[in-house]
Amino acid sequence: IEPIQPDLVRLRAVTQRSVNRGSSRFLEGEIPAARVHELRQQLPSLTHGEGLLECAFDRYQPARGTIPTRPRSDHNPLDRKEYLLQVERRVSRPATKP
Repeated sequence: IEPIQPDLVRLRAVTQRSVNRGSSRFLEGEIPAARVHELRQQLPSLTHGEGLLECAFDRYQPARGTIPTRPRSDHNPLDRKEYLLQVERRVSRPATKP
């Protein structure tokens, strides 16, 4: 556990219980949902391919600090006029001649 502890701390994971079973060690704790994907990606290199991650949602908590945002990846429906123009362009097809 000691070699990966700094990485867990960096991901804001909190270990609550550690149990040895034979040659295996089981950790139980909490990690913010926003960090789970990053831990999944790093776990193979942190554990030399021997780590396994099992997650379950526990609860919601208020966000601390600045609430994260991201730019829109599509058109803004709150700007109704612009949104309808964009939707019309996306679905409109050239008129076919009879």
